[in-house]
Amino acid sequence: MKKLVCFTLGGQQFGVPIRAVKESVPYRPITRVFLVPPFVAGLINLRGEVVAVLDLARLLGLPHEIREADAAIVILRALETAGARAQGHAAAGLLVDRLLGVRDVPDDAVRPPPTTLEADAAAYLSGVATIDDPPRPLLLLDPERVLTTDQLRPFQRRA
Repeated sequence: MKKLVCFTLGGQQFGVPIRAVKESVPYRPITRVFLVPPFVAGLINLRGEVVAVLDLARLLGLPHEIREADAAIVILRALETAGARAQGHAAAGLLVDRLLGVRDVPDDAVRPPPTTLEADAAAYLSGVATIDDPPRPLLLLDPERVLTTDQLRPFQRRA
């Protein structure tokens, strides 16, 4: 069974593994930073920790419009890399249209992304599950793939 934090983005439903999520916070003003591409929304201060926020819709090429009353920021945990421990720090925030809550998805309901999906889009997904009645797809986002995408490489700190 997979436990996923689910949200909508560009009219589609996404889920990320709950173990990858530090917390979610209501939308708050984001400070735009110069010389960064549009998919880097900017920075927020989260109880003294400065966190970069990614405009996930722009990164994935999805249409969306921020409605501050519904929008949220899903704070991802820092990745534990070889020899480095995340120690509870935030890696980045994902700007989402609306939180849907936590959902349990059976392992056998998850399928690989369809081969007809563009390779760039499929690279961010760990799978697709069919949920609800009537059935609709839930796209399982792989947070590690999002945070290590080549598009973000120029902005990653070097150890």
